[in-house]
Amino acid sequence: MKNYQIFTKQEKWSIVQRVENSKNKERELAKLGVAKSTYYDWKRNNCETKPKAPHIVWNKTPETIETKIIEYRGSGDPLKASPARILENLEKNDGYVISESGVKSVLTRIGMNNMLRPKRRHYHIRPKAEKFLDVVSIDDIEFIRAKPRDTYILNFTDEASYFALESKVRDHKTNAYAIIKGLKEIKLCYGKYPKLIRLDNARAHKAIAVAKFCRKNNIKIDFITKGCPEENWPVESWHRNLNQDLIYCHGYETIPEWQKAVDQYRHFHNYGKRLRSDPIQRYNGPINLDRYIR
Repeated sequence: MKNYQIFTKQEKWSIVQRVENSKNKERELAKLGVAKSTYYDWKRNNCETKPKAPHIVWNKTPETIETKIIEYRGSGDPLKASPARILENLEKNDGYVISESGVKSVLTRIGMNNMLRPKRRHYHIRPKAEKFLDVVSIDDIEFIRAKPRDTYILNFTDEASYFALESKVRDHKTNAYAIIKGLKEIKLCYGKYPKLIRLDNARAHKAIAVAKFCRKNNIKIDFITKGCPEENWPVESWHRNLNQDLIYCHGYETIPEWQKAVDQYRHFHNYGKRLRSDPIQRYNGPINLDRYIR
């Protein structure tokens, strides 16, 4: 019996899309090894995973105790808000006996376990680049095809023009040589290397080979704050568009098919798509890069 719980939402959509586009659905489902009932269940639930929690929890903490836990947690008083202090106040003031792990379980279930921690790290947004190839943001995204094999896209995005300069699909994780090859492609297409590249703190990005190549070609490297992808916003914005408009909606089986689809979408993104944040308001025609290159 197949364990369908291991499928991600993206994988389920990929299978549903493939079956929908096939001439014979039953034959396609048999080929994929997916039961008919499972397939229609995915369609009905928009490929959402069913919760494993039972409908009735017999050992649930009584509502009166939960109400008091919520009250102490939201009091803002440091002597009442932590699980250990909540436990003490329940015993001292209300006469309820409960373990600290029981208090934590209640807080986790109602989504208040991490409310005392800062929600987001502070991050630094640098001044936006004004010229083409002054700053290029680099990052990769991972998705899974219909076959059980990882697929990665390494993307290079210009900060000044929002241009998606290079997007290469690979069947292996990004390494230092993929980054160097992408920079060489940019030099080949646009006549020069970027002045600065912005990367996250992945091991491949901090490789000695990348540092040597950038030093040799006068390329500065700027690493973003760990856990703050907002600092690399140009490429993250491109990832969002690529995911929503292409990857989540289609499921190709081979790397060449993915690469062709990504290249076509990249051309649309660069020359046809209007961006709300773009001051030049794109149109269906060649974009004028003179204001960035000068």
